[in-house]
Amino acid sequence: WNQIAADWRFMLAVGAGTGIVDDRLIATSMLLPQGERFAWIAMILVTAARQRQGLASELMHRCIARANDMGVIAGLDATAAGRQVYLPLGFRDIYPLTRWQADAPVDALVVGAPENGVRPLRADDLERVAEWDAKISGAPRRNLLAHLLGRCPERAFILEDGADVRGFVLARDGRLATQIGPLSAEDDDAAIALLRASLGAGSGSVFLDAGDHHGPLAEVLADAGFQEQRGYMRMLLGRDDPIDDPNRVFLIAGPELG
Repeated sequence: WNQIAADWRFMLAVGAGTGIVDDRLIATSMLLPQGERFAWIAMILVTAARQRQGLASELMHRCIARANDMGVIAGLDATAAGRQVYLPLGFRDIYPLTRWQADAPVDALVVGAPENGVRPLRADDLERVAEWDAKISGAPRRNLLAHLLGRCPERAFILEDGADVRGFVLARDGRLATQIGPLSAEDDDAAIALLRASLGAGSGSVFLDAGDHHGPLAEVLADAGFQEQRGYMRMLLGRDDPIDDPNRVFLIAGPELG
């Protein structure tokens, strides 16, 4: 797992965490409300010695019940194995994602002058970016955006056309690699320009979770030396149409953050 203490602190601050203890912590779950429309289920983890004892199912049902009490739609990003568990619970497929990883992206993607309109994202951009992002993500996420800007400010960029926001990218440090995302943009060219800027602003291993429906982005990643690590399926409980705008969501913040 790529999470570090900063991830857990943020999730516990904005969401509801549950733990199961038997002398020590043996299982966890998170429910992260995102506005008044939906809440994200994440971090359902069970220690190896206590798996297949129903703990994950108990935690999942607690999260679902809590979301129902709140009157919001539960969502999650499921692995292939998890999807088979969640489908009978009423979760429906929205769109597939792929985690890509690279130890060091090749020069073809990261070398070159910044694209016109791309510049570092600053704290005083947050209100404008959060307003634009809410139309795409379907939820107010200013707290999340501010948290991520503080994690890796050197990899945060905005793309503008005059006074209009056309895209942005954020990142965070991790235990195994830097996670790039979210990245939202008006089109493929804007997304690739932002990705180039973010990758070129740092070094080392990188993870990113991209929507499979963005074929040109996948081609660029493969050419740059990224490899597919695993797949996810974005799912919503009792709903089969997206809350976000998949056409403009290129990279998610991560399966634990939505």
